[in-house]
Amino acid sequence: MHRGLTTLRRLVTARDVDSAASLDRLRIPDAPRFARRGLSPDVARIAHDVETVRRVIDLLSLHKLNVLHLHLTDDQGWRIEVPGWPLLTEIGGAEARGDRPGDHYSTEDVSSLVQYADERFATLTPEIDMPGHASAVFRSYPTRHTPSSSNAASTPSWGGGRPCGSS
Repeated sequence: MHRGLTTLRRLVTARDVDSAASLDRLRIPDAPRFARRGLSPDVARIAHDVETVRRVIDLLSLHKLNVLHLHLTDDQGWRIEVPGWPLLTEIGGAEARGDRPGDHYSTEDVSSLVQYADERFATLTPEIDMPGHASAVFRSYPTRHTPSSSNAASTPSWGGGRPCGSS
């Protein structure tokens, strides 16, 4: 029903002339080709606040997309609060790509975004990329990183922070 009403709203808005809208009789076969249609903003590398994510969800709904895939972890940042592991957001979430500030989403933020998306017929899908792209984790908890002698000298930095295991 939501998608059909969205189509109808777009048609009426497009034909609005002097605040009077009309439509000719028509049949619209309006079904999605794919079950999952979405967008994946990379909030791990470039942090976005909750209001920006809400605006993205509104745009998803307007364009009849139904999945917001949030890339929450990468070398440049850890963007989601994990109870019992506070340094992930305090240290791992403090940076972002380039000169942008870091940030993170609290568990309350995530819950509110999930509800907001659900009210707009979209699903919020989190991505926590492990074990790859883990520099933000190792900056937060360096004792979790045990480089082997073969890769210790070549541990890379991927633009957002210091190389893994550095102080």
